[in-house]
Amino acid sequence: MSRVVSAVGVVLCVVGVWHGSSTYSFVKTAELIKGRVTGIQELRGPPKPRQKTPINLLYTTSDGREVSAVANLPLLQEIRTGDEIHVLIDPRQPELARMPLWSELWARTLTYLVGGLLMLVVGRVLRVKRLR
Repeated sequence: MSRVVSAVGVVLCVVGVWHGSSTYSFVKTAELIKGRVTGIQELRGPPKPRQKTPINLLYTTSDGREVSAVANLPLLQEIRTGDEIHVLIDPRQPELARMPLWSELWARTLTYLVGGLLMLVVGRVLRVKRLR
């Protein structure tokens, strides 16, 4: 049992490192720009905790290209059509936009890493108890 728990911990840590590396690469090359909200898509049913809302954005990249994109963003504040919001974009794929929030960029990485480390500790404790 301790081996299974430890193996799950290792997998979670590997996923956390991969996700963190991917996010770091994105943040390192990303541009912070202002985008104009051209529409907010209505979701069916009652809102769920931490649910993201598809928002239509229009923005101009640093090289002058006008890009229209749909980004799934958390509605942390009242956003209306016509508002300008800050977003991070990848200059190579400007249709991919993310909110410049720590929770949007790093929370998943931290969750995987902490979960993985906890599973490794639990696996170690189970192994020590079994050896006694």
